[in-house]
Amino acid sequence: METANFITDAWLEYPPVPEELNALADELSKVEPKKTPETIPESRKIFDHKMHVTTYTPEMIPIVDQISKIARHNVTLLLIGETGTGKTTLASMIHELSPRSEEPFQNIACGALPSDLIESELFGHLRGSFTGAERSKVGRFEAAGKGTLLLDEIDILSPKDQAKLLKVIETGQFEPVGSTESRVSEARLIVAANVELDELTRNNKFRSDLYYRLNVLQFRLPALRERPNDIIPLSLQFIQECCQQHSIEITKIHRKVLDLLKQYSWPGNLRELKNQIQRAVLFSNNGELTTHEFSPNLFQEDQLVSLPNNGAVKEKQTLADQVAISEKHLLLKSLSENGFRKTATAKALGISRVGLYKKMRKYGMLETNKPKAQSRLQTES
Repeated sequence: METANFITDAWLEYPPVPEELNALADELSKVEPKKTPETIPESRKIFDHKMHVTTYTPEMIPIVDQISKIARHNVTLLLIGETGTGKTTLASMIHELSPRSEEPFQNIACGALPSDLIESELFGHLRGSFTGAERSKVGRFEAAGKGTLLLDEIDILSPKDQAKLLKVIETGQFEPVGSTESRVSEARLIVAANVELDELTRNNKFRSDLYYRLNVLQFRLPALRERPNDIIPLSLQFIQECCQQHSIEITKIHRKVLDLLKQYSWPGNLRELKNQIQRAVLFSNNGELTTHEFSPNLFQEDQLVSLPNNGAVKEKQTLADQVAISEKHLLLKSLSENGFRKTATAKALGISRVGLYKKMRKYGMLETNKPKAQSRLQTES
């Protein structure tokens, strides 16, 4: 397939050949015309025997460059980023690229544990040390051995737990709950947070001495909305992984899928993108991936973005413009909640089916791509 045909065809052959990916990367570099580079965006790739990460985002390139350098050194790392930006994946890769790769990798999400159980989960406890402790338990620091321990959502730790964590970092020693005997941790520590710890420190919500101990090497992972050049390459990677996992073959991807993926803001970041790709691949037919297989949530935002004057200067919007935006958003939300069934949607909105049909036609929603519920909507019309 020639590059020129790739640019104009409605379908992307899958898996794409290198020439197609280069042409696609060139297209992605033109998302912001004022910043269009003359050449294909610079990229970086890092991989271990389990996974790989490729980025075309300038802010991510230094991170990828530095990972292989710092992975082999026994130093505490701090990862900052929104939920779903890939902190766990990055920590796992650092472990796999380090001399500790044959040792355990322990991952604990502090925010998923009750506050009164965090200390026991981290350091373990002795039998009878508290109500319900019917037997002794090994904590994560001890279970990690000489491997790597990732503490995610570290910002939720109580002052008492922060003090105990500081002691482990400074001395390598800790005591299980109910014990006076110190044990030694030989694990490498990687900590992660969804918020900026320096701000919490300034507001006295996080110990400053612990923050400075952790902030030796800090990496801030940008949100997916800040990585527009990476959305399509990541999508193709997730499609490949999902196809292999579920033994599904995808041979064609409609170009509208690429447009939809690029326009959505991805508040759930990489995790949301991967889940949406998995859903689409599982619902695909005849080896073809179209917009019909994606969640209605993506279409709601896409429709709002495409409305006239949406995103324009607020002062230039008339009252009618603002009413139209609100009305269309309400229609999309109600349609999604009612499975795109017109009768149920009209009833929920307190209008007739004819009235709903007129409003949908007014906003061009009758021609909108929808998930498989669209066929039911058209039949009902």
